[in-house]
Amino acid sequence: MLATMGTNRVRAERSEGLPIATVPDVTVETVAGQLPRLPVTVPVTYENGADGPEVRVIWPAPKDNAQVREAGSYTVVGIIPGTDFQARAIVHVVPATDCPKPPPTRSLEAFPLGKVTLDQDDQGRDTPFMKNRDKFLRGLAEADCDRFLYMFRNAFGQKQPEAARPMGVWDSQTTRLRGHATGHYLSAIAQAYAGCVDDEQMRTVFQGKMDTTVDTLYDLSRKSGRPTEPGGECNADPATVPPGPGRDGYTSDLSEEGIRTDYWNWGAGFISAYPPDQFIMLEQGATYGAGNDQVWAPYYTLHKILAGLLDCYEIGGKEKALEVARGMGVWVYERLRRVPAETRIRMWNRYIAGEFGGMNEVMARLYRLTGDERFLQCAQLFDNTDFFFGDASHSHGLACNVDTVRGKHANQHIPQITGAIEIYRANQDPRYYRLADNFWHICTRSYMYAIGGVAGASTPKNPECFTAEPDSLFRNGFSPDGQNETCATYNLLKLSRQLFLYSPKAEYMDYYEQALYNHILASVAEETPGNTYHVPLNPGSRKHFTNPEMRGFTCCNGTALESSTKLQDSIYFKSRDNQRLYVNLFVPSTLHWEDCDIVVTQATSFPYSDCSRLTIEGSGRFTLMIRVPRWIDEAVEVQVNGERQAVQATSGQYLAIDRAWNSGDRVELRMPMTFRLNRIMDQPNIAGVFYGPVLLAVQEKGPLSTWRQVKINVNDLGKSIAGDPGKLRFQIGDLRLRPFFETYGRYSVYLDVLSE
Repeated sequence: MLATMGTNRVRAERSEGLPIATVPDVTVETVAGQLPRLPVTVPVTYENGADGPEVRVIWPAPKDNAQVREAGSYTVVGIIPGTDFQARAIVHVVPATDCPKPPPTRSLEAFPLGKVTLDQDDQGRDTPFMKNRDKFLRGLAEADCDRFLYMFRNAFGQKQPEAARPMGVWDSQTTRLRGHATGHYLSAIAQAYAGCVDDEQMRTVFQGKMDTTVDTLYDLSRKSGRPTEPGGECNADPATVPPGPGRDGYTSDLSEEGIRTDYWNWGAGFISAYPPDQFIMLEQGATYGAGNDQVWAPYYTLHKILAGLLDCYEIGGKEKALEVARGMGVWVYERLRRVPAETRIRMWNRYIAGEFGGMNEVMARLYRLTGDERFLQCAQLFDNTDFFFGDASHSHGLACNVDTVRGKHANQHIPQITGAIEIYRANQDPRYYRLADNFWHICTRSYMYAIGGVAGASTPKNPECFTAEPDSLFRNGFSPDGQNETCATYNLLKLSRQLFLYSPKAEYMDYYEQALYNHILASVAEETPGNTYHVPLNPGSRKHFTNPEMRGFTCCNGTALESSTKLQDSIYFKSRDNQRLYVNLFVPSTLHWEDCDIVVTQATSFPYSDCSRLTIEGSGRFTLMIRVPRWIDEAVEVQVNGERQAVQATSGQYLAIDRAWNSGDRVELRMPMTFRLNRIMDQPNIAGVFYGPVLLAVQEKGPLSTWRQVKINVNDLGKSIAGDPGKLRFQIGDLRLRPFFETYGRYSVYLDVLSE
C-alpha cells in the first residue's frame, strides 16, 4: 500500500526522544468514489541515521468524497503532532472498473458457547475472566425474574404475582425505557444456560428462568390485538392503533393513573413494557425529553427485547421466543413500511429519541431464521441514510470512507453498524460491509482511548459523544463528566468479532484483546457484579460501580450481563471447512471441536506470564492459526513437542502451523512482553503505559487537577520501570502501577511523559 516517493525536509524536533531528520512521502491508491485509507503512522529518518519508531500523522478528514469522484492524483498534507514536520501522501485514484473487488464472504464460524470452557490458570488460580463470570452467574441465579417481567404485566394491565416488586432506575414505573433490562436479562440467561455445561444444577436454574420469562412474554404478546372475550372489539392492524380510551392523541404518560392498558387495540403481536404510543409519537416528530408529549428511545428498548428473545431461541433453544419475536417483527414492518423515507431519515437522525439500537440487526436475524422477506426489507428501513450513505442520494458517507462519525452520540450509532454487517450477511450488498469496515477503522484509529473505549467529548460537551473532529482527543475529548461508555465498547467488540469472521485480520483481535482486558474486565467491581457506566481517564479519576444486586439497570449495567456470560466466545474460531483453527486470545480454556473430534486445552497464566501451551487430544490434519499480538517487539518462540519451529511470526499477524496432529501434541509459545507508550494522537507527551496487552494505572491517593508528570527513558522504558511481571506490579520511582483491570481506587492512566 505504501511506497517512498521523496522526502519532506522541514527541520523540526520531536518534543521527546530522538530528533527527526526527514519524513518520506507515501503513496496510496484508492478507487474512484472511495476516500483513501491513509496510514496512521509513517516511517521517518532520525538524525545520525538512528533507528526509531514510526510516528503518528494527523491527516485532514474531508466531509465528503469530492476529491476522489474522478480518476487522477492529488496530494494530502498531514501534520506530525509534537513537531514542526508535515507528512505528504500522494493519492492515486483509479476507475472503479480497474479494481473489481469481490465482496468478502464469511469464511469463519464461532464455536457454541458450551463448547469452550474457562479454566484456572496453570498455577491453579481462578482467572479474572472466571472471577467476573462467577459474580454475574451468582447474581443472575439469585435475581427474581418477576422483577424483569413486572413492567410488562403492568403495561398489559395484568395482576402481578404475590410479592413481585418492580425494578428501579430505567425500569421504574414512569421511565420511558422500561423493559430494556429484560432484553439484556434474556440474552444473559440464555448464554448462562448454554455455558454452564459443567454445572447441571445451575443450568437447570437458568433453564427455569428462561422458561418463565419467555412463556410470560409469549402469553402477553398473544393478547395484543385480540378481543378480551369472543366477539369483543379489537384492532389487529399495527398500522391503525387508535389513541388510548378517552384520548384524542397519543401520550408517553406511564404513571399508574395515566398508562393505557387497552392491549386489544395495539395490533397483533405487540410486545413491550409500555404501550405503542411512543413508537407512534416518534413517527409524528416527538423529541427526547421528560414531557408526556416526548419520548425516550422506543426502538432502542425494543431491540434489547427482540435480541434477548432471539438469543433465547438461537442459544437457548426456546422455540416460543422466536414466535414472540416474529410477531413483533411483523408489527414493526407493518408500521414502518408506511412511513415515508424522508420521515424515517429524520427519525433516525433525531438525538436519543431516534436511537434504535441494533433493530436492523435483529430484523436481519429474523430474516435469516425465518426466511420471511418482510424482515430483510424491514432491516433496511432502519438505514440511517445520512450516517451510512451521506445523503438521500447515497453520494458518500461511511460507505465511501467519509467520516460521518464526528460529534455523534457513540452508542446511538455503533449498534447500527453491527446491524449493517448482519444485513450484508443476508443480502450480500457490499456497501453494508464497506461502511462497517470503514467505521471500525475510523473509530479505532481516530476516536479511541487507551482502554479501547470511545466517546467522552468536551466538544461537543457530552460524555456520550464522539469528539467534534477526528484525532482530537486532547483538544476535544476528556469530558469532565467522564468518557468510555461501557456499552459502546461492548458493541465495538461485537463489531470487531463480526468483521473478523469475514476477514480474519489480526488487527480486529488485537483491538478485541485491548478492549477486553482494559475496559470490559476493568468495568466490574472487585467483590460484586456492580459495574461501570462511564470509565473516566482524567487525572486522579475513579470508577463508579452500580447495580450490585441487579435491581436497577442503566444501558451499561445491561450489557455487562451479556459481556460477563460470554467471556469465552471469541477465544477460538474455525474455518467453515474445518481446515483451520484460530487461536485469538491467550486465556486458560478448553475447546471441544466436535466436527473434528478434537479437544484443545490452553494452559497459561497470561498476562501474568508470556507463555502459553496448547495440547491437542484427537488426531487429524488442520492448520493451527495463532495470533501474534501487535504489541510484540521481539521474536516469538514456537515449539511443537519440544522442538523449536521455524515459522513466520510477524507482529500483528497470524502464524500458521500446518500438520497432521496426534493426541498429546503440544504447542508452546513464548510471547515476550515489553513496556510501551500509548500516546494521545494530538498531544503525544500525554500517554498511557502498557506492559504487553495490559494498561497500567498509577495508584493515586486523591484527585488531581492536572496530568501527573513522570520522567522516564522514552527510548527504553524498561530502564525506568521496575517491578514484578509475574504479579504485574511495577514502580516508576515512588509511583506504584498495577493493571487497570485490578484498580478500584483512584488512578491516573494518562501521564505527562518527560524524557530523561
